[in-house]
Parts: sequence; C-alpha cells; structure tokens
Amino acid sequence: MEPIPAAILATTNEKSRKLRELVRAPEILIMPGAYDVLSARLFEQMGFKAIQGTSGGIAAALGYPDGEVMSRDVFIELSGNFAAAVSVPFNADAERGYGDEAAVRDTVRALVARGVAGMNLEDGAAKGRGGLVELSQQLRKIAAVMQTKRELGSEFFLNARVDAFHVITDDPKQALDEAIRRGNAYAEAGGDCIFYLNLHSSETIKRVAKEVRAPISILAGLQSPSVKELQDLGVARVSYGSGFMKAAITGAKRLAQEIQQNGTVTALKDGVQTPEIAALIAGRK
Repeated sequence: MEPIPAAILATTNEKSRKLRELVRAPEILIMPGAYDVLSARLFEQMGFKAIQGTSGGIAAALGYPDGEVMSRDVFIELSGNFAAAVSVPFNADAERGYGDEAAVRDTVRALVARGVAGMNLEDGAAKGRGGLVELSQQLRKIAAVMQTKRELGSEFFLNARVDAFHVITDDPKQALDEAIRRGNAYAEAGGDCIFYLNLHSSETIKRVAKEVRAPISILAGLQSPSVKELQDLGVARVSYGSGFMKAAITGAKRLAQEIQQNGTVTALKDGVQTPEIAALIAGRK
C-alpha cells in the first residue's frame, strides 16, 4: 500500500487529538448524527464541536438497510466526503469494522487517509446471529486498530461500542455486569471512549460512568435523561444515531401529506430556505 502523505496524516492527527480533548473535557460533548454532507455542514454552522456519522441514517438515505449492507468502499468514500466538508472532527460509524482483524486494519487505514478523526467499533454480532461477539474476538479487533495506529503514526480515535444493554434484555444484572466488564476491557486495550446503546436509567448510567475506567458515551433517545442530566451523571459524550435522519424524513412526510390532503405547502413557511442551503453548500471546504 502507498504511504499516507505526511500533510494528510498531520491534518487527520490534529482532528483526532481535538476529538480526544473534547471527550476528555469537563463539558459533555454533543455529537449530532450526520446522514449527508448538508446535515454535516449544518451542524458545524450551528456550532457543534464534532460530528458523528450515523450508519443507519446514511444507509437509509441511500436505500440500504443498516448492518454493513452498504459496501466498505461506499462507507469509506462517504465518510471521507463528510470529513472533508467540515473543519471540526468527524467520527465515522464503522459498525463491526467490515470484517476480521485484517479487514479492520484496512478500514482504519482508509479512514485515516481520508481525514476521518475516529470511528465507532461495535461488539454486537452480525444481524441474524444475535448476541455479542466473543470478548477475545473483539479485543483482537481493537488490537488491530492499535497496531495500525502505531504503524501509521496515527492518533486515530476509537469509540468502542458495547451492545450488552441492547442484546441482553431479559436480565438487567447480567447486562450491567457484562457492560462494565467489556467497557473496562476495551478501555484497557486502547479504546478512547466506551459507547453504550439502550442505556437510559439514570441510576445505571451513573454506575457505569463510575465503574468504567474511561470516558463513556450514550446513544440518547426519547427515554434518555437530558444532556445536562447526563453530564451530571458522569457521561462524557452523547450522540443520537439516526435521529436526525428520522426527523428529516418526518418533515418530508408531513409536507407530502399536506400536499395530498390540502394541496398547500404551508409547512415550508418556517423551513430552511434556498439562500441558507446555498450558503451551507458554499461553505463546504
């Protein structure tokens, strides 16, 4: 493989360092989920300090189901486009890394070469299989990330996702114990942040934040505490998955329904208008 040009590596490393600093800062980091370049540009313009990619949102916008159905080449291309469109750090959602340890190394290298600051790496098994991957297998993938970073001289950020609460739904104690066990294992292996799905209880969030020896992140939804409450509970980072894509398609549905039912477009009155969209596009780097 050709080496990554020094200038690109330096720029990417700067964004990776910035993302790490933001996660470690006293103030909780809010990372909205971009599903296209325009949404990424909007979030940057609004003042968000870093942006998360949403695998489910991006896949749906392109007509794919979630779960690595979209090819890695498409994922890498889009992640690079998002990263190039904004000046703040962009963190990609690499799902399970698109393969085994060797494939994870290729994924990390490709993302670094495209200016992406970091990525999510989840431990839920592939769709249809259920459960969690073996801990040893996930640790091998994290080791592959760390090895690739060393070889490249990269400071790439790893948001290590634990799916215990998402997968183990019939035994809360087992889910909590596994979430903490895996969180600490991933942190010890080099994960910069430990990312949890389906974690909404304030009491449980507080315990996880206390017992996991790394910054933790929450995927927030309707059941989640507010951002301020999450910060008070010890959460370092919050993201929203495909929430913004869902909000966007909901707006499109409402406008379409108004046209069908009334023949009018009053929903556009308070919407983002063409000059603002043009300004967002013009601001693309």
